[in-house]
Amino acid sequence: METFTNQFKEHIAKFSTAPFLFIGSGFSRRYIGLPTWELLLSEICEELKLPKPYNFYKSNADSQLPKVASLIGKEFNEIWWSTDEFIESRQTFETLANSKFSPLKYEIAQKINKKMQLLTEDIIEKEIKLLKKINIDGIITTNWDQLLENLFPDFKKFVGQQELIFSELFSIGEIYKIHGCSSQPNSLVLTEEDYQNFEERNEYLASKLLTIFVENPIIFIGYSLDDKNIQSILKSIIKCLTKENISKLKDRLIFCQWNSSATETTIIDST
Repeated sequence: METFTNQFKEHIAKFSTAPFLFIGSGFSRRYIGLPTWELLLSEICEELKLPKPYNFYKSNADSQLPKVASLIGKEFNEIWWSTDEFIESRQTFETLANSKFSPLKYEIAQKINKKMQLLTEDIIEKEIKLLKKINIDGIITTNWDQLLENLFPDFKKFVGQQELIFSELFSIGEIYKIHGCSSQPNSLVLTEEDYQNFEERNEYLASKLLTIFVENPIIFIGYSLDDKNIQSILKSIIKCLTKENISKLKDRLIFCQWNSSATETTIIDST
């Protein structure tokens, strides 16, 4: 462990700027026990008492989760607007509902917000204390929950592509929630339609984040290297770079990967 710590410190010390964290769903699963995206859809399907089981929507969407969410959202829209069971939700949110998927997004946001309580294992508490002490310039995340802004309350939060693209960013002390936030249910990138809209604007988002990727080391936590969201964002950023700057990315992109068979923490060059 000491060897890894020294190696990591030496690597980060090569850069003149502090790291940016790029945080994925694995982070929230570890610290507040949020389910995977598919399990979240399955649970919400059961909790909302939809007329068909989750596997019906999954099979009709060819197991594509954004499309699963679209089918569930369309089915739930009528139920949310017409039944007494959701009268309290309607009283709170109906004036803000701006699409047929808004009711599902609202209920999912409520479910996530209720989970906003740190797990209490000793190792978790130790990691959280250390996390709060780290020196970073900012955070980019696709997570919907509000854990990161609770851990870094002095950071300014930007929600969604629109807010990021049309805001002046300083790249210091900021959190970029590129897939939306449970504090703004309509902002969630959830359905097939949401992902299509996100992809259409992805290059604009990439150009906005370009300076961060060129000037800061980026530490990816809670993602798989196979994550399609990350691959899409990285491809869009690379399109904006010259060959010279692309070569600079090599040492700046650091992926933290869990390996169940590993006996110690190591640093591996992926090239």
